[in-house]
Amino acid sequence: VQQAGKQGQVTIVGFDAGPAQVKALQAGTVQALVAQEPATIGSDGVKQAIAALKGEATEEKIQTGFTILTKDNIDGEGKDAVYKSSC
Repeated sequence: VQQAGKQGQVTIVGFDAGPAQVKALQAGTVQALVAQEPATIGSDGVKQAIAALKGEATEEKIQTGFTILTKDNIDGEGKDAVYKSSC
């Protein structure tokens, strides 16, 4: 888009919210990010593993959802969806 000189004419939406993607969002290179919810994925996975170990029923499929991040919400309501590069 930049090489073609089309900034401002093309909306770019990325997937994931790692440090590089967030930096591009903050810089205005991309206008939105679709972020998975890794904390929910991890929590659901642990719950399912515990249930399986106990011989309890487990879910065949689990929808974990997503969050759409923009410059307007990255520091507010979307903050928890940004991937952490370290613990």
